[in-house]
Amino acid sequence: MRPADRVGEILRDAGCRGWVHARRVDDPEAEIRVDADEVVPIASVYKAALALVWALDADAGHLNPRQRFSLRPEGRTPGPTGLSVLEDDVDLSSRDLVRLMLTLSDNAAADHILDHLGGPERVTEALADLGHDIRVRGGTRHALARGQTDTGTPDAGAYMRALADIHRDVVTSQYDPALATSASARTLTGLLADLWGPTLVPGPHGDVVREAMTRQAWSHRLRSGLPHDDVVVAGKTGTLGTLRHEIGVVTFPGEVPIAVAVLTRSARPEQHLPIVDAAIGQVAASVVHPLRTTLGR
Repeated sequence: MRPADRVGEILRDAGCRGWVHARRVDDPEAEIRVDADEVVPIASVYKAALALVWALDADAGHLNPRQRFSLRPEGRTPGPTGLSVLEDDVDLSSRDLVRLMLTLSDNAAADHILDHLGGPERVTEALADLGHDIRVRGGTRHALARGQTDTGTPDAGAYMRALADIHRDVVTSQYDPALATSASARTLTGLLADLWGPTLVPGPHGDVVREAMTRQAWSHRLRSGLPHDDVVVAGKTGTLGTLRHEIGVVTFPGEVPIAVAVLTRSARPEQHLPIVDAAIGQVAASVVHPLRTTLGR
């Protein structure tokens, strides 16, 4: 069975639609794709794009990665992890904010970094200059506010519960690629190739991003299909309602790293759908293995 056909079979069995792209980081022609050029909302996956812009700005001397920020709890972006759940003042450098937004998908940390980089328009332009069509329409604070308005919910928690309610047909702008931060699966693997490839971000600030992504706390998606202790999986998840995504780079010992993006939208809205999480890992394995090649070939 062709890998693309196997991907379709896995996604159908899990009750979801998917957009998939995998490629070797050194060769864009060595690829496997399934609807890879369709633009879809990417939720927190956008934090990896934010980190790329941060690394390039740090390399260019446009920002000091050790600059410290005194962050107060008032107005902190809601979220389930990191700064978002703390009640006291926090003093952190920008590079540690980047680590939090990648390892824990910390919403508050990501919004601080977005502001520090100049906001959505500037980040979108910086990504476009690199050839990446990723439309950043706002940070998590903006997305939550839009979603709460769409659903008539009073706060972020009520919005999340509305999205997961099986008795409601929830319509939100954050499912619309024309209104939410969005990209294609192919664009996202191209971004990862910039980070793991031979030239664009080789320095210490790229190292911060790459190392943080290998420490991602939510490793149950890609890693479920690649459960090998000697394989390095560096990933970034994105989750919102029926959207469950992960992008990452898979590196087998002595082999060329492979960038993969598995973006899904499930038929069911529940917050916990382990069958879809497992399907993401199965899809990743089915497209990564055929692309494997040893270094130096």
